[in-house]
Amino acid sequence: MTTWTTLAAAKLNLTLEVIGKREDGFHDLASVVVSLDLVDEVRLTVDAKERSVSYRDDGGRPISIETSDDIVIRAWSLLERYCHLPSQATVEVTKRIPVTSGLGGGSTDAAAFLRLARDAWQLDLSDDDLLRIGAQVGSDVPVCLIGGPVLMKGRGDRVTPLDLPQPPADAPAFLLHRTEIPVPEAKTATMYRSLRSSDFRSGDATILLVERLRDGETPTQDDCANSFDAPAREVMQGLTGAWRAMGTAIANSTLESGEQPVVPLLTGAGPTLFALLSAPSAQRAAARLQHAPGFTRVAGLLDRREATTVRPL
Repeated sequence: MTTWTTLAAAKLNLTLEVIGKREDGFHDLASVVVSLDLVDEVRLTVDAKERSVSYRDDGGRPISIETSDDIVIRAWSLLERYCHLPSQATVEVTKRIPVTSGLGGGSTDAAAFLRLARDAWQLDLSDDDLLRIGAQVGSDVPVCLIGGPVLMKGRGDRVTPLDLPQPPADAPAFLLHRTEIPVPEAKTATMYRSLRSSDFRSGDATILLVERLRDGETPTQDDCANSFDAPAREVMQGLTGAWRAMGTAIANSTLESGEQPVVPLLTGAGPTLFALLSAPSAQRAAARLQHAPGFTRVAGLLDRREATTVRPL
């Protein structure tokens, strides 16, 4: 049997500005997105004896993805409308990105499958073809297909790779904390419905951040923005407490180094919170959060090649 593999990197929205609602029911966005070294691994075995998609943790134990609409299966079915595919193959996902977290864990797995399918089955699909298919699977799939730093506009379907200078060795680390709270069904749709006109933004924060990044500057927490920050705390009970706990951990950790404390922000539609800190402060804050329920991780950036390379095993 022949197996191909690729990483499926978590995405993080440094900015996520919702500009307004469109006539087609979607919303126009402006967002700078990066790939993190928090990754799932996706493998496609092309000459298997069955057709299946399965999820396991690092120890090989099965994980149940509680959804009636598996996004990898959706991507597979949609791809079959455009290409003749073999009837049998297996997809195995080693899952590390928390589900329903705002880190694109489902979208990045679907994007990884599309990249694998094109290479493993030698499909006659250009990058633009793959992006168009990905946009039909989900709004975050195109940005995950490209990987690395990306400017995202439209409803997520207009994606532009950002070719930026290599980040410095002392680039900030990403402190991530996803508290264990219930999230509503159809979370993303619920969050969009909860937006008020006061939550809409102009897109200026995204434009300014792109300019800074292209000038070789390192992003700071002050450069980041998210239209869902206020509504998320109203919709997701328990999120405000997690916000305060993370803020306290950051304040105590930065006090030791003399850094200015920063206010956590939501990534995506949440409920994961993030903060850009020096690596030592991020590690100290993560240690202070280790007994808090949920998922805490200090992550770094992945470049485009690392985030998207497909290789045979």
